[in-house]
Amino acid sequence: MDFLTFIIVLAVLLILAVWLYIARQGDAEFRFLTEQRTEFVLVGADREKAVFACTIPFINKGSQDGTIMDAYTRHFLPHEQYDGVEVVSRLSLESDPRTDAYWEALIVPKGTGQAVTVTLILKAKNGDIDQTLPEMVDMSLDIVYQVVARSEWYITKGPRLGVDAADLLKAYCAGAAAQAEK
Repeated sequence: MDFLTFIIVLAVLLILAVWLYIARQGDAEFRFLTEQRTEFVLVGADREKAVFACTIPFINKGSQDGTIMDAYTRHFLPHEQYDGVEVVSRLSLESDPRTDAYWEALIVPKGTGQAVTVTLILKAKNGDIDQTLPEMVDMSLDIVYQVVARSEWYITKGPRLGVDAADLLKAYCAGAAAQAEK
């Protein structure tokens, strides 16, 4: 009987050791560092629209490699707040710029990261961005992303990014002045 008890205790201890080993392996943990983003700059404009972009670094702070399977932006500017522009926002990897709003799956080793470019396209509903942009209000933007790693896949979002209307107007004026000088 003592031998059987010894075997059972040994098996339980072995199972506990294996479980602790697996639990300590950790997982991928992505952080978009919105507090380190660059200022929005004007990257293009015409009479009807203005296109702005900023760069946001991200890192896999976890203990395992992970894959960002999908990533996109979700902007918040309800027409009750401001109805002067149509907003399109998109996200691309800074090292692989895209204009089709498609995110190619990206494996990110633990402890490393890259940067994304957030693009905002503001199209004036009245057809005149010069008239509409000074009336613009602040808005918010989320980066939403799907992660696949050791645990089950999940969709989450990073910290909300505040988009200051005054900063967009400043970037627009600086960009327009630089274009006029050329």
